[in-house]
Amino acid sequence: MVSAISSSGGASGVVSSGTGSSNSSQIATLQRQMTAVQKQLDDTQKGQQTDATQKLQQQLADQIAALQAQIAQLQAAAAQQTAQQTTPPPDGADTSTSQVRSVSSTLGSVIDTYA
Repeated sequence: MVSAISSSGGASGVVSSGTGSSNSSQIATLQRQMTAVQKQLDDTQKGQQTDATQKLQQQLADQIAALQAQIAQLQAAAAQQTAQQTTPPPDGADTSTSQVRSVSSTLGSVIDTYA
């Protein structure tokens, strides 16, 4: 049986360091993780359908959705950083990093729930 990726797989620990290239590398890492999870999901769909495999398929689908949400958040943070390069941030606040931390925390909770 194929096992689900645990929360220690790296996805829940991704936090933006505030640079566009860092966001790009994090997005690439998350996309590779998503591809691996998608392959696991595809593999489970080829075998006999039992309650256990259906539960695993749901967990993998949830992981994919969480990774997609984190990728979208990182892309939004990168776009926000690009916009902030032309205008100074209010009172030196770095909202993009806190948003990514929030999504990372949520992703970790989702994965821990199913692990």
